[in-house]
Amino acid sequence: MTQYVDSKTSILAKITAINALIDALLLETITSISNSGTASLSMDDGQMKITTGFRSIAEIKNGVIGLEQIKQIYVNRYNGRGVVLRGRKNY
Repeated sequence: MTQYVDSKTSILAKITAINALIDALLLETITSISNSGTASLSMDDGQMKITTGFRSIAEIKNGVIGLEQIKQIYVNRYNGRGVVLRGRKNY
């Protein structure tokens, strides 16, 4: 998965790649629930092939949470972070 995201050159492309990985993992979670609980993820975007194995649904869930956190880092890099300070009379 690291090489897949690292192969993207722009921040927006990396965010899109992470979203694709998250979507694929969520679909594999649904499939693994109906199967024996084991799952493997295979993706091919035309440039790179990814194959990853998971032993449990908890591992998939932890993978999705980790990818969401990494995606948020890239979103913050792209958008920047800002704070808006308002007085209490402006609510």
